[in-house]
Amino acid sequence: MTPGVPHRGRRHPLPLALLSCAALLLGCGSPPHGGDRPNSPAPGTTSPIELCVSLIGHWAREELAGRAKGDFMQKGLSGGQNEILEAVVAEALEERRRTGADGARKVVERETNRRCAERHRSGGPTGHPWR
Repeated sequence: MTPGVPHRGRRHPLPLALLSCAALLLGCGSPPHGGDRPNSPAPGTTSPIELCVSLIGHWAREELAGRAKGDFMQKGLSGGQNEILEAVVAEALEERRRTGADGARKVVERETNRRCAERHRSGGPTGHPWR
């Protein structure tokens, strides 16, 4: 072997092993058990009443604006929720004829809250799951 000329067929495994160990250690960044945890909020849950109010309110507003398309299943509603939607929209349309759009919006809010609370007052609908 000539001094100053690198030898080509042989490589030293130590630098590669050190690099591999460093990469593994950097990839294992989870805190130890009982250690500090990230300060992220716990995932929230939506109550059946809130879900009902959200769905019915959305589709009632869409119906009143003439943008609602599809049947109740395409809207993600059960048969019982669809009955609430139809009743709320009918009342809101009547109110809109009498007092205008602002009155219709108030009816949608009031009746959606009332009817969804009534539907779920005992914990949920009874009977068939799509009721």
